[in-house]
Amino acid sequence: EMVALKGGCFKMGNDKGLPDEQPAHEVCLSPFKIDKYEVTQAEFQSVMGLDNPSHFTGAELPVDSATWFEADRYCEKLGKRLPTEAEWEFAARGGSTTNFYWGDTVKGNEANFCDKNCALNTRIVSVNDGFSGPAPPGKYPANPYGLYDMAGNLAEWTNDWMNENYYRISPKDNPPGSHPTTAKVVRGGGWESTAGFLRSSNRAAYWVKMRNYAIGFRCVSSS
Repeated sequence: EMVALKGGCFKMGNDKGLPDEQPAHEVCLSPFKIDKYEVTQAEFQSVMGLDNPSHFTGAELPVDSATWFEADRYCEKLGKRLPTEAEWEFAARGGSTTNFYWGDTVKGNEANFCDKNCALNTRIVSVNDGFSGPAPPGKYPANPYGLYDMAGNLAEWTNDWMNENYYRISPKDNPPGSHPTTAKVVRGGGWESTAGFLRSSNRAAYWVKMRNYAIGFRCVSSS
């Protein structure tokens, strides 16, 4: 199931964020469609026919630990593609200009991040979001565009190569991402993230062949 977005202009990045999130700059995008939910393990296996790469197994759970290449191939087989970083942030913000698509602070019930159930030492013990690892997609409130888990649960692969200075030179219209580097941008934070990593503008990157149990993906379509 996909959600059609009209596109338009928005302020990408965050002048108060980390250096790679600066400067905040205007970006204008063409219309596109984006998956309403993160890709599940059942969906991934039905298309790819591969062994399930996931660390947390369950047909209804989002697929984790897929490499960037596997995520890219899955989308391609369905006539879709991975989102550009700009498309991902536009979709995640849902028209918001706050740190998170629900506001500027995290109370704990908005998304799945490292709470009291999480075994890592980064956990926030005063919060119980109900899951120690990834949750089935759609367990937390949707963002203003009707998209689920754009913050938390699993971080998500994008199509863009990581260039920490790209925002200083990126074109205003449909930025295609940087020239190839060594890692692809991952967005959204995951079940093992601290709350700050759930910010709509937060950027991370991983090597394309990395299998990470906190990374999943969703696809987009230009038509």
